[in-house]
Amino acid sequence: MEMPLFIRRLEQAKAWTDLLTKDFDYVNGWYGTVLRQTNPLVEGKPLFTIDGDYTTWNVNPYELDYFQQALGTVSSQREATLGASVPVLKGLAEHGRILCFSTGVTTHDGAAIIDSQCFVDESDVPPIDTWFYLQDDFRTALHPELYCWIPKGFEPVMQAAIDVEMMGSYAWLDERAPVFYAKLMAALQVEHLLPTALKD
Repeated sequence: MEMPLFIRRLEQAKAWTDLLTKDFDYVNGWYGTVLRQTNPLVEGKPLFTIDGDYTTWNVNPYELDYFQQALGTVSSQREATLGASVPVLKGLAEHGRILCFSTGVTTHDGAAIIDSQCFVDESDVPPIDTWFYLQDDFRTALHPELYCWIPKGFEPVMQAAIDVEMMGSYAWLDERAPVFYAKLMAALQVEHLLPTALKD
């Protein structure tokens, strides 16, 4: 895990999701589309199709290269849009949680999409605007982890998906990898204390 890159991508995802959800109506809003405003081309076609608030993939959701390509595109877009204006994360839990999604471990049974109010898609994948890091050895790992930033207001619908998904493909980072999470918290504290000149 490249901790500096992990942190930078996390901070970008937090700033990006803040931007996209600024005026979201948590009572009547469409959970399926608010964080799917980015739809990169993969194999010459949009990664997914949205019908109302319901999302389906246009390519094989088990193909890891598609995750890598899509994440690369959204990361570049965030970098270009947000530039150097991404604030350093001061704390984490009060803003949201990091979700680990085990790629390729889904049931497609429809339970997670229904219970999460379409926050996850038909293939049980969290929304693309929350993605920020793919496990470094994703080509050789059995089910590489995709890390997603889940803003505080969306934790209940994500937890609803976790509660009904039978394969264990979702887990909160602080619960799945507490040692790494503690290191991340320590690294965020150090970054917060560094002078701006040393971060660039």
